[in-house]
This record gives sequence, structure tokens and C-alpha cells, in this order.
Amino acid sequence: MTAMKMLNLIRQFFAKKSTKPNAALAWQQAGNQADNAYWLYASPVHLVLQRDTFSLAEPVPVPLAQDEIYKLTLSLNQHFAEDGMQFFWLENRWFLRLEANPKVDTSPPESAINQDITAFLPTGEGAMQWAKFQNELQMLLFNHPVNLARENNRLPAINSIWCDGGGAV
Repeated sequence: MTAMKMLNLIRQFFAKKSTKPNAALAWQQAGNQADNAYWLYASPVHLVLQRDTFSLAEPVPVPLAQDEIYKLTLSLNQHFAEDGMQFFWLENRWFLRLEANPKVDTSPPESAINQDITAFLPTGEGAMQWAKFQNELQMLLFNHPVNLARENNRLPAINSIWCDGGGAV
């Protein structure tokens, strides 16, 4: 059995079924236009380095102050604008708008809390490209002023964004 098949079996075993609508429907149900875009939930998270893996820390999403939300959203939107990506904050939830389906299968973050995240990372045809996006995102967050201030206040840094629930309307 290949490593990929094994990861998929592990994911299926541990996956919790999401009861929330896909992100495009949630965005639309909140009174917004989903257009012809592809939408994902985008939860700010804190990944914890273990001995040789990362685990997803609770809570998900990490609670943020309004000024932190504003600064992070502004930075992310400026950085990824040329890639056709836009982050939005609405009703205590982040959304990510993409121009096209990234062709990844995602897991809800609740499935991966306090576990090695490897089995829960996006898979599918676009997984390699998605991993590059995630690496770039994490590098942007690493020295972000919001995270430096959070660390000074002994709060967990937002060192990644967990995307799930993708869809279009």
C-alpha cells in the first residue's frame, strides 16, 4: 500500500463529518454574493512543533482582537492579491475567496486537533500547489507584527491558516 493510500485511510478513519455548509453557501447565506468564485473557510490556527511533526492546538480558530483581524487580513490580501486570493472576516469566521477550484480535498480542523496533522493535510490533484501556498502563508505570518505582539503577551502565534469546507454555488 502506498503512503498516500495509507494517509487517505487514516483520514477517513479519523475524519469527523462537518455539519456546516460549504463556505460558498455560508458566505451567501450571510447575505453576500458568492459570484462564480470558489470559497473556503480559513481558520487562523496555531501549529505546535512536536518532536518530528506538527499538531493542531486548540482552540480553532484562535480568538483574535479586532485590530489583529484587520492587520492580518490586510497583509494577507496585499500579499496574495496577484494570486487571485482574497481573505474576508465575517461573523467571527474567516473566508478565503479563490478565482478557481484549487482541486484539493480538505479536512475540518476539528478532526486534527491535538494530533499529528500529516494525515489531515489537503490531498488531491492540487495538493502540491496548495502546499506551496501554505508554506508562503506561514512564512508571511512568521514575523508578522501581530504575531510578535502576541508572543510578547504570551499568546499563541497565528502561524498558519487551516482551510476547509470548499465549494462554489
